[in-house]
Amino acid sequence: MTWADVTLRALRRTQDHFKAVPFTLGVLGLFLGTGAATNSFLAGPPEALLDIASVNMTALKSGQWWSLFTSLFFATNPAAYLTAASMILLLLGLAERRLGTLRTAGFFFGGQFAAVSLFLLFTQLARYAGDGWMGLMVDARLIGPYAAVLAATLGASGLVPALWQRRLRTGIMSASLLLVLYVGHPETVVGFLGALAGLTAGWWIQSDHGTLHRHRSTGRETRNLLALIVGIFAVGPILTAAVRSPTGPLALLRDVVLNPLPTLSQLEQNCGGTVDVDCLEIGRAGFAGPLGLALAVVPVLLLLICADGLRRGRRLAWRITIGVQLAVTALSAVYLTLFARIPHYPSRPHTAVMGSGFVHVLPLVAIPLLLVVLLWINRRQFRVETSAPARRHLARVLAGTWAALAGTYTIAWLAAGGIERDGGPSGLAAELARQYLPVPIPSLYNRIFQDRNSVEAFLFAFSGIAFWAVALAGVWVVLLGQHHGAGAGVEDRDVARRLVRRGGDSLSWMALWEPNKYWFTPARDAGVAYQQHGSVALTLGGPFGDPGLREEAAAGFMQYCAEHALVPCFYSCTDGLWPMLQSRAFSRVAVAQETRLAVRELEFKGKEWQNVRTALNRARKIGVTAVWGAYSGFPAPLRAQLLEVSEEWAAQKSVPEMGFTLGGMDELMDDDVLCCVAVDGGGLVHGVTSWLPVFDDGTVVSWTLDFMRRRDDGFPGVMEFLIASAVLELRTSVEVISLSGSPLAKEPAEAAASVAAPDTEGVSDPATDRDAERERDRKPEGLAAILDVVGRALEPVYGFRSLATFKSRFKPDYRTLYLYYQDPLQLPAIGRALSRAYLPGLSVRQSARLLRTLVS
Repeated sequence: MTWADVTLRALRRTQDHFKAVPFTLGVLGLFLGTGAATNSFLAGPPEALLDIASVNMTALKSGQWWSLFTSLFFATNPAAYLTAASMILLLLGLAERRLGTLRTAGFFFGGQFAAVSLFLLFTQLARYAGDGWMGLMVDARLIGPYAAVLAATLGASGLVPALWQRRLRTGIMSASLLLVLYVGHPETVVGFLGALAGLTAGWWIQSDHGTLHRHRSTGRETRNLLALIVGIFAVGPILTAAVRSPTGPLALLRDVVLNPLPTLSQLEQNCGGTVDVDCLEIGRAGFAGPLGLALAVVPVLLLLICADGLRRGRRLAWRITIGVQLAVTALSAVYLTLFARIPHYPSRPHTAVMGSGFVHVLPLVAIPLLLVVLLWINRRQFRVETSAPARRHLARVLAGTWAALAGTYTIAWLAAGGIERDGGPSGLAAELARQYLPVPIPSLYNRIFQDRNSVEAFLFAFSGIAFWAVALAGVWVVLLGQHHGAGAGVEDRDVARRLVRRGGDSLSWMALWEPNKYWFTPARDAGVAYQQHGSVALTLGGPFGDPGLREEAAAGFMQYCAEHALVPCFYSCTDGLWPMLQSRAFSRVAVAQETRLAVRELEFKGKEWQNVRTALNRARKIGVTAVWGAYSGFPAPLRAQLLEVSEEWAAQKSVPEMGFTLGGMDELMDDDVLCCVAVDGGGLVHGVTSWLPVFDDGTVVSWTLDFMRRRDDGFPGVMEFLIASAVLELRTSVEVISLSGSPLAKEPAEAAASVAAPDTEGVSDPATDRDAERERDRKPEGLAAILDVVGRALEPVYGFRSLATFKSRFKPDYRTLYLYYQDPLQLPAIGRALSRAYLPGLSVRQSARLLRTLVS
């Protein structure tokens, strides 16, 4: 495709988009045309036009009701015009594409009416209560289309796919709330109210008969949303520095960070006789200026780095973020405590001062604390632990840097007579703390740079900056570099990847997934992947590596478990290990039936293949083709749709997505994993499957089906089409492919497989072995029954049995996968380990819900 073709296609798409949004273009034209006609671009509308260009309580009382809508087409300055025009073009255009022209107009003007009405109601109540912030907005003139645009956009959010619905709602609501709390101007308040009204309407549109259904997100998307929230609120203090006269409750964080904490006497002097929230600003003393600002933005930069770490599932980023938010909470609580201790002043009732103070200072404590609670609730999503060597190296670097800087300053302080000047060691400790903490120390108020020589002043000013620069760089490298592995280090995972390429079974590629750990033979030529849950070491498949060493690797792993007081449990293994394990008094229970297709012998002929042929023919008619490749090789729009399809699937589940032997989007992104995507002529993704490689001596000998997702409105038969396409595509390179097994599902061949005689090759006394096997086959009946009950209970949620029935349409060969265990008394612990492995993000409430389902 040439650049001319690409350009022509882009122009056509742009033209089609503009044709679909006539209302948006009309509003944008009127908005810009009115601004140009009234010369309002530079300084806002002229004073003579304010009755038309703005709306407030006075104008509405005098009967100028039309100002409610005419104020939509003005703004106050060039930045406001640029912001509003961008919102109209992007957000309102998105809403019109989803809602249609008439409904968008209704949401636009209705949202403006609702937002302004709520604004006037709340400001009246605030003035009645004596509030010093919103109470002063009663007569404020509201100018701009912000509330109307946000109301229409969030109203339309009920019709967008689950992935973008959550991102749109989280981003807009977080940004709107941020502007209210940090900037606090009337336009931000009415904009937030418009967003709130639109969100309510969007929930109603999304609901069925007024009943709201909560859509669950995948762990990956949950991390993205939490990172977005943390990142948005991290820039708040910087935002207040860039805005003239911020009045929001959290604008005080600028002063918490940049100013020394006040003493009680200072707070009494400022706030004892007033209820004005400005009394909390003690003054710009101490570390004001560029150096103070550089130190003040440390929490902001640290949180932005951590936000990216949260997106990647880093446990260290989670800990640092919680630590910073708790520190802000504690420092803000100091303001509350000091404010609460202001004594009664005759000129002002104590309760009035307390009421206003708590209203404006309480968000300083509540907002960071709410972020902490939100992160704590979702702590299971952050399982990627920083490697121990990386943590130790970071600690050594930070400790060494601090020791060098603090030691140098201490020498300069002693040489300058700091002992007599600052009151001995306590004074030195206070000065050192002030250098490295973004929040000043009260005892140094108005005295930070007094009576210092040039060397001491230089070290005082730059030591903290240098230390935090090193700290931020170190955290950046550790969080975003290759220093992680949930349970296994990068080196071990690289060894495992090399051994899996040497040889393994159909599930061996899953050994490379997090949070698996590894045990290797002394020569590192074979290994076992496992997860430790409690005292159980639960393997994922059998040993991998040198095929001749698999029994030796299994025996060595059992020895390792014995030495570390662990219970070995081999899960989803073939019967290849059975003779050796049977001789060691192991028992087994079938947990899945792997479905295998001999693709070179497969022909879609005969009545039994009618469904597959129908799917292929339907795809051909509507122009759907199978696109093959690695995820990273797909164009960005295609990758975005894959995320969207995955989120749609997760949104329909009442419990979190499963793990262990079931991969998700993170596992699909491996460059060695093949993806097959059903895409129509318009570029719409109807479904996707992923295929894991199976190696023998470095050569791919098979592929195993893993990830399966279809769009809700994808064409009927899309999954049959994708698997049939895999048969036709992969038969040129391999003889067999595996459709994997369906966990906890009674598959069609299971009954026959479970009663078939096991492979007893290599056992000296067949009669004795059969008697022993029959004896052991009676033991796992309890576990098999439990697994069967769990499988039936999860069927409405995950459809494992339906999936098994679907796979049976391809007339596969079946191979039983077993769970091998040594002691029946260990079965309860093994059952708990399996539940934790498959549902690592299951909360207590969800566990109780699942238990109720099992009982019923």
